[in-house]
Amino acid sequence: MANKTGTIVLVCSLLLGANAHAGTNSFSRVAASGQPKRVAAYHSWDPHNCTSLSAKMNLVSKPSHGVLIPRVVPHTITTSRFGSVGNCAGKPIKALQIEYKSVSGYHGTDTFTIDVTFGWEGRRDIDTYTVTVE
Repeated sequence: MANKTGTIVLVCSLLLGANAHAGTNSFSRVAASGQPKRVAAYHSWDPHNCTSLSAKMNLVSKPSHGVLIPRVVPHTITTSRFGSVGNCAGKPIKALQIEYKSVSGYHGTDTFTIDVTFGWEGRRDIDTYTVTVE
């Protein structure tokens, strides 16, 4: 019984440790008041056959003066935040696109944070966006 408890504690510690080491990034965007603006496109693919893998998004903090509109869109592999795209460059896949739309008439700064897990090797990033609404 003690071994099972010790194993569970160890697994929990490893999971908490993995979460603590997620990459953190900050991005700035400019958007017109009341108009949808693409702020991000998250994509992941299998490097062996260049097919789409899922990217999951969790909202850590939502924008105070607008909404986020997620949608799946066609995408072409051009770059990767994790390294080389290898022989997958130029291949079509699906991406999770995030649009931001402020409340009509709002002008100022809005901020939100997204926790994204990429399908390939379970890579995880926490991205904070600051949007200047003009």
